[in-house]
Amino acid sequence: MDRFNTFRISIEAFYLAHKRDLPWRKEVPVPYEVWLSEIILQQTRVAQGTPYFEKILAAFPSVEALAGAEEDHLLALWTGLGYYNRARNLQKGAKQIVADFDGQLPNSFAELLTIKGIGPYTAAAIASICFKEKIGVVDGNVYRVLSRYFGIETPINSSSGQKEFQALANECIAGTKHPDLYNQGIMEFGALHCTPKKPHCMTCPIADSCHAHNSGTVLELPIKLKKGKRSKETIHFGVVERENLVALKKRGTDGIWAGLYEFPRLNDAPEQGQLMAEPIVHKLSHKDLYCSFWAVSEDEISGDFNFYSKLDAQQLGMPIIIADFVAKKL
Repeated sequence: MDRFNTFRISIEAFYLAHKRDLPWRKEVPVPYEVWLSEIILQQTRVAQGTPYFEKILAAFPSVEALAGAEEDHLLALWTGLGYYNRARNLQKGAKQIVADFDGQLPNSFAELLTIKGIGPYTAAAIASICFKEKIGVVDGNVYRVLSRYFGIETPINSSSGQKEFQALANECIAGTKHPDLYNQGIMEFGALHCTPKKPHCMTCPIADSCHAHNSGTVLELPIKLKKGKRSKETIHFGVVERENLVALKKRGTDGIWAGLYEFPRLNDAPEQGQLMAEPIVHKLSHKDLYCSFWAVSEDEISGDFNFYSKLDAQQLGMPIIIADFVAKKL
């Protein structure tokens, strides 16, 4: 048996023996639910993402319901997940599916790629899990498993690396009769067994043929090019309260937190104002935000804003740092 078959068969067997019971994993997968889960789980751990999947599905149980939802309602349910463009693109994709595909997700990798917000990874996941198409998925877990097992040293965040790993993923899945099991299996294997820092090599079913295990390079793979220094930004928020209401402003369509609600911003620390808490550092993927919250009067803030009760504010889409402040400090 060649190395590819050994690897593929072992991955599928691992999945059948160890797969987690997750709400979108059904005997007959529902494409909309698989799509929703994959978008939520981008940049999000399963334990954190599962409650969001359940409450968003309950609110919008179909593609049509999601397409017709108020954006503020969707973003409110999304609060805390971050990367809010995922939610916006999810809804844009739903509208496209309703308009162009009669509310049903396309059943091929190529057509799925035409949907707003669906890239190669998500398209491969949906096409293989729901429609049994042989397209290899490549995410962080898959990069790690493939680089270790096959000894690939090409950086995973380089264009050449992405092409190489996609080609390898496609080669691995080519011989299977169960592309749904294989793709879910390799993701599950990376998440549960071939983990980043403490992989379970001593009980690994493919350790004997794993390049990294045999060469002692498990913790050195995969290789990733270093990014530049993180930037810093200081933000001063003006918190204005009036008769149990608080002033909030909806951001525009550009930049971080686009379309979300926040306290009005101040150009600098105000001369007249009281710091309501120690400055909070909020870490994004590319920068650190140093946020200060000042109790100020209404004449110290400018621009368009509206007043909301605490209960109404919690129904709006807000960055998690603002949502937490509203919940805990007001």
